[in-house]
Amino acid sequence: MKGIIERLYNGIIKENPTFVLMLGMCPTLAVTTSALNGLGMGVATMAVLVMSNMIISLLRKVIPNGVRVPVYIIIIASFVTMVEMLMHAFVTPLYNSLGIFIPLIVVNCI
Repeated sequence: MKGIIERLYNGIIKENPTFVLMLGMCPTLAVTTSALNGLGMGVATMAVLVMSNMIISLLRKVIPNGVRVPVYIIIIASFVTMVEMLMHAFVTPLYNSLGIFIPLIVVNCI
């Protein structure tokens, strides 16, 4: 139980790129003009992180070390594109308000 709480703490607070690295602050701050925009960006980022981490975990033994980073970027960018298309199809007002900041999810997830 202690390990689970520590892992959650590390993932949410200690190692969260938005909090630790200022790299994730630009799109996060730009879209939080309303709670709905911030929630939408957070859910989109979380969906990309969960899906890409599952695929990367399954393929980590297969991917050679020399091409690991480019493969990770391609996997993450693919999921960001899928999320972007789904948002455009089903949540068009949110898609329009987030605009160019949706593709920046790739930068946050790397």
